[in-house]
Amino acid sequence: MMGNTCAQFNPESNLMSIHIHRIYTRAGDGGETALAGGVKVSKSSLEVESYGESDELISYLGVVRAVANDPSSRPSDEIAAETDEVFLKIQNTLYEAGAVLAARTPLSPEAATYEAAQDPRISFLENRIDQYRELFDAIDGFTIPGDCVLNAHAHVARTICRRWERVLVRRHEAAPLEPWVLAYANRLSDYLFAYTRWITAKLSTQEKLWKGRSGEG
Repeated sequence: MMGNTCAQFNPESNLMSIHIHRIYTRAGDGGETALAGGVKVSKSSLEVESYGESDELISYLGVVRAVANDPSSRPSDEIAAETDEVFLKIQNTLYEAGAVLAARTPLSPEAATYEAAQDPRISFLENRIDQYRELFDAIDGFTIPGDCVLNAHAHVARTICRRWERVLVRRHEAAPLEPWVLAYANRLSDYLFAYTRWITAKLSTQEKLWKGRSGEG
């Protein structure tokens, strides 16, 4: 996913073994790359775009973690600890998703009976959303990001997640994806929105809303 790696994907264990060696190989100079397993594809392919988007999201979640923990921008010990714990867990799960996306393999036997409600990766996000939801009221309008730096960065992460999800749907329409990856992308964007509202509630900042054109309500 990043740099030049030797990657082998084991579909039975859903794990990828990674060995990062040379920084450049010149093998991709013509616009092609290899998926896990050695299948050559264009760098403009949906496969590459889908795991590239997850790579971007992983990186931007790192920005949110850094802002939450940096002494110059750290809003509170509670927010810093929560952000570091949850976002690090999410980043690890996104690498798991990236391993799936970086390979062209048949669906797993579990795909046909998959239920998001029984997936601990999904329930982890839903439980955090439910906990956050106790601290803020419903809003009558669209949030205008920018109440604080951490909140604004989290909104950018949310939009990156939505873009990733759109790419996943396009890829799924071309060739079915593991259902957990689609479900996780959808729930993660919900989580990130709830996180921004939780930050606003914790910091007691005034959230600006867009309610339509002036005079229309």
